[in-house]
Amino acid sequence: MAITAQMVNSLRERTGIGMLKCKEALTACDGDVEKAVELLRKQGAAVAAKRADKEAKEGLVYIGSTESKVFSFELTAETDFVSKGEDFLKLIEEITGVIKANNVSSIEEILQHKVGALTVGGRIEEVLAKIGEKIEIRKFAVLPVEENSAIASYSHLGGKIGSIVKLAYEGAPAGGKEAVQAAAKVIALHVTASNPMALDESGLSPDLIEKEREIAKEQIVNEGKTKPDFVDRAVEGRVKKALKQLCLLDQEFYIDAKKTVRDVLAEEQKKLGVSKLEVAQFVRFEKGK
Repeated sequence: MAITAQMVNSLRERTGIGMLKCKEALTACDGDVEKAVELLRKQGAAVAAKRADKEAKEGLVYIGSTESKVFSFELTAETDFVSKGEDFLKLIEEITGVIKANNVSSIEEILQHKVGALTVGGRIEEVLAKIGEKIEIRKFAVLPVEENSAIASYSHLGGKIGSIVKLAYEGAPAGGKEAVQAAAKVIALHVTASNPMALDESGLSPDLIEKEREIAKEQIVNEGKTKPDFVDRAVEGRVKKALKQLCLLDQEFYIDAKKTVRDVLAEEQKKLGVSKLEVAQFVRFEKGK
């Protein structure tokens, strides 16, 4: 079957893929447009497979919300050029729409939801076929808005870092829920700046704690201190100090080192006049990390 310029242009408008690739797909499919679309999608999957070992550290951390939830996801690409392009930004928009409209809790669920005639996974493959770069949703989190809770978020450097903090409270706060959201914003700014790994020590993995213990012991031995009782006490002291830097509540507050985040929460609780104020959940995503 003869492949006309009109057929090629029609397929290009439908897929956004270059004229040459569209003509090759139509020729391979004997002019069948639907089969050509399917072939181009498969080629996108093939590109993804070939580039699976490539690093995709550019992209964007996006934060969005509805009345019932606040969410964040990271969409990555291999180059900054692609991550600023129209196709990439369109994917951000489509993924955001899927998350807003559906009760999704994982990246796998997002990929299975439809965007027009395709799934999100299919759309990513479609863009892959067009640009030839690895694109993936690397991280996703959603925090439900609940009674007696307030959520605030902060996006840093145009999507390089995104942080969300959810505070739970008991009582009637002075200034209402908006005042609690303002307190959550303060903590979100700290999370962005200080990168805590867990709320407190109970949230850290045993492997990480053991690694810190090994590092501390080696440091002390290298300093020439070998008495077992002294080493054991010194190790525990250094580990405790190291873990404080990883735990949100024990970190020095980012704009006042004389206070911990725990101190700041206590001050905010007093200011709000509530019987309890605590961090129920926090999320921090950093592009490429």
